[in-house]
Amino acid sequence: MERPETKPTKMWLAYSGLSLAVFFWAVNTVIAKAVVLEIRPMALSFYRWLIAFMIILPFAASHLKKDSLLIRQHLGFLFVLALPSVAAYNSILYFGAQFTTAVNISLVAAAMPVMTLLFSWIMNKEKPLCLQSIGIVVSIIGMLLIITKGSFRLLLNLSFNPGDLLIVFAIASWAFYSVLLKKRQINISPISFLTVLIALGTLCILPFYTWEFVVYKGFELNRVNITIFLYLGIFPSVLSYIFWNYGVRTAGASVASVFMYLLPVFTSAIAFVFLDEKLYSHHFMGGFLILLGLILSSFRGA
Repeated sequence: MERPETKPTKMWLAYSGLSLAVFFWAVNTVIAKAVVLEIRPMALSFYRWLIAFMIILPFAASHLKKDSLLIRQHLGFLFVLALPSVAAYNSILYFGAQFTTAVNISLVAAAMPVMTLLFSWIMNKEKPLCLQSIGIVVSIIGMLLIITKGSFRLLLNLSFNPGDLLIVFAIASWAFYSVLLKKRQINISPISFLTVLIALGTLCILPFYTWEFVVYKGFELNRVNITIFLYLGIFPSVLSYIFWNYGVRTAGASVASVFMYLLPVFTSAIAFVFLDEKLYSHHFMGGFLILLGLILSSFRGA
């Protein structure tokens, strides 16, 4: 039986990891918006994961050898996990970002915790607790304050385009992955698990990237693009997925999904530092409500 004193430590490690994962993804979103006209979505997704695989493989080699039997036994399920996470989520998100606005992307992202709770309820029989439900509502209000700048007139005037529907599908695929991750656990090392997912997901992306390359050609390979791909391959790919997977296994998919509400908070901070964008009262109030919602959602005994 797990010692009582170790559980709080594990939970705080999980919450810290989930926060870092979302922060790295926030930077990923800013980068994707900046280079979307220069680097096509499938190229961005394919080389991101190819670099991640090249980085993680030397560290994973001994673990893969040790876990080889279990990997072969569960290869089908690992492929099912790789599809919505590595292959689908980021590829569709990059593609949808070409056709919609950052405000709409943030609004659509609000559906992730709701989708995760729904999938958890259907697949894992995890009925939302009272404080979890209240926390989600509070976080939604905080996020809406940020993306509408405190004006509900802006919210009422929003229109949705095909890009928004692609973002919905991307968010749903990630919520589905998070629930699957909790539903059935494979007793292999985390680094073996992630390496196999990256390998399978990258192979799934390859045909789409090949088609994109034939139709649209490649991109300029310069120092800036190399730096971008290195960041994408290390932080939002390898590190974020390790942190997220640990957070889901420790705190559960429903609690982990609520940390996505930190995305607009981190994005606003990044824009303030690097793009010289100003922060207003609705950013601080919205951020406070998001954090309050996260705290409420983290309670398990309500």
